[in-house]
Amino acid sequence: MPHIKVKSGIEWFYEIDGEGEILLFIHGWGVDHRIWRQQSKYFSQFYKVLTIDLPGHGESSFKKITLSEMGEDLNMVLSYLGLSHFSVVGSSLGGMVALKLYEISPNKFKRLIFVGSMPKFAKSAEYPYGLDMSQMKKLEGQLQTAYPSIVNVFFRSLFTKEERESRRFKWLQKFRQSDEVPMKQALAEYLDILEHEDLREVLRGANLPLQFINGTHDEICNHQTVEFLKTLCPTSRFDYFENCGHFPFLSKPHEFNQILENFLKKS
Repeated sequence: MPHIKVKSGIEWFYEIDGEGEILLFIHGWGVDHRIWRQQSKYFSQFYKVLTIDLPGHGESSFKKITLSEMGEDLNMVLSYLGLSHFSVVGSSLGGMVALKLYEISPNKFKRLIFVGSMPKFAKSAEYPYGLDMSQMKKLEGQLQTAYPSIVNVFFRSLFTKEERESRRFKWLQKFRQSDEVPMKQALAEYLDILEHEDLREVLRGANLPLQFINGTHDEICNHQTVEFLKTLCPTSRFDYFENCGHFPFLSKPHEFNQILENFLKKS
């Protein structure tokens, strides 16, 4: 299996498929690189697609590191593979990892695409968006008392009722039965990162084509958050999926691929 061990000591798992321009997909909290199955299958016909497992997820090892160290690690992985001048698609937490990587190596980026993601996840007195701290603390407590079942409960909660009743969701659940459950310690550490990181100024100063893709019923990156993102990045492209929650690329993969492909070709 392809792993790269970097300075932090973490062994990063990755998969590469296809040839051409480089397209990196970064997953979010509680899942792994396989969440991008439909995107990897489609885009590898035209691009060199790289998917990775974040530390403690899938087949990547784990140790406690900061978001900055994670960005440096990922930068080393890409350098080791000889990859530069790439576009990155980040889902949720993966979008924050992508933004940190951009802060470290902006010249390597061509485009940056956020799916249900934002530069600051925790609400505060001057930032009324994202996740309420009480919700995050509750989830952290549930990791200690109801792991690993809480991971699946949380995953299910990120879809709308309409999505959960679809044949597509039943198919997804079958796949998840064989997926590795992320390490409990890693999940808790990532919640701490989401609580404290604030990359708003990095995003505000980002000088490259940006796309934001969101479900209209996403309760994490909700409508109010998207409106805030529009003020932060007024020249960026914003796309919406009606009646979708946090993972439009899972519920409507073909439509998602078309919208992403359109952005890649035109930007």
